[in-house]
Amino acid sequence: MSWQTYVDDHLMCDIDGTGHHLTAAAIIGHDGSVWAQSTSFPQIKSEEVSDIMKDFDEPGHLAPTGLHLAGVKYMVIQGESGAVIRGKKGSGGITIKKTGQALVFGSYEEPVTPGQCNMVVERLGDYLIDQARNSENRPRKENPNPFSEKQSSCEFGEKIRSMSWQTYVDDHLLCEIEGNHLTHAAIIGHDGSVWAKSGSFPQFKPEEITGIMNDFNEPGTLAPTGLYIGGTKYMVIQGEPGSVIRGKKGPGGVTVKKTNMALVIGIYDEPMTPGQCNMIVERLGDYLIEQGL
Repeated sequence: MSWQTYVDDHLMCDIDGTGHHLTAAAIIGHDGSVWAQSTSFPQIKSEEVSDIMKDFDEPGHLAPTGLHLAGVKYMVIQGESGAVIRGKKGSGGITIKKTGQALVFGSYEEPVTPGQCNMVVERLGDYLIDQARNSENRPRKENPNPFSEKQSSCEFGEKIRSMSWQTYVDDHLLCEIEGNHLTHAAIIGHDGSVWAKSGSFPQFKPEEITGIMNDFNEPGTLAPTGLYIGGTKYMVIQGEPGSVIRGKKGPGGVTVKKTNMALVIGIYDEPMTPGQCNMIVERLGDYLIEQGL
C-alpha cells in the first residue's frame, strides 16, 4: 500500500459514517520531506517541522509560542509527551502523532470533534509504529487496520452504538488484533463498580481503584509504589496525565483509560504489543468520552 493510500483511505476517510472528514492530512518525514498529503494540506515550512520535532524531544518547547503550521498558529493543548502533540484554534485544531520515522498530521474543523481527529490520526500512527517494531518477525499487512480487513480507521463508531457494556468488552476490547487478543479487559465505574468484564479479569480490590483514581486526579501518585490490579504490581510508564495510565510487568502490561464515568482497562501479554493494547483501550475510551459516558 502506498503512503498516499494511507492518507486518502485512512486519514481522509468518512468518520463514523457521518459524512464528515478531516480538513487536511499528511504523513511527513522527521526531516520535513512530504511522504504523502491531501490536496488541502498547507505548505508547511521546514522550521515548523523542526520546532515540532524539538517539542517531541523536549516536551513543552512549543507551549510558549504555540504550534505553527504554514504560518497558522495553534494553541498547544494536552497531548502525550514525546508521542502526540495536539493544538486548538477556534472551532478546529490539529493532532500530530510521531512514529519511528514520520509524523502523521490531521487537522479538523467542526462538526468533526477533537476526539474523532485524535482517534483517526493516533490509530494510524500506532499501527505504523507496531508494524515497524515487528517487521522482522512477521510480514507487513496490506491493510493498515488491525480490527478488520473491510473497515477503515474511521468506521469504529458505527459498529459500537447501542450496545450493552458486556458487548463493548467482548467484541471491542477482546477483539482479535493481528491474531492476538488482550488477556483481560473490563469497564469499571469511578466508584469501583464493575460495569462489564472478561471472565478472566482479576479480582481487584477497592483500594486499587482508589489508587488509580487518585493518580488521574494527581498525576504521579502511583509512580513510587506502582500500579496494582488484583494484587499484581505494574511499573508505571509514560502515560497521559489525567487521561491514560500505562503499566508494564515483564513481557506484558496494562492500559487504563479514564472516561467521564468509567475506567476502560486492558491487560496484555506477548505476543501482543504495548501499542496494540493502547490502541484498543484508548480507542474505545475516546469513543465513550465523545458519547458523554
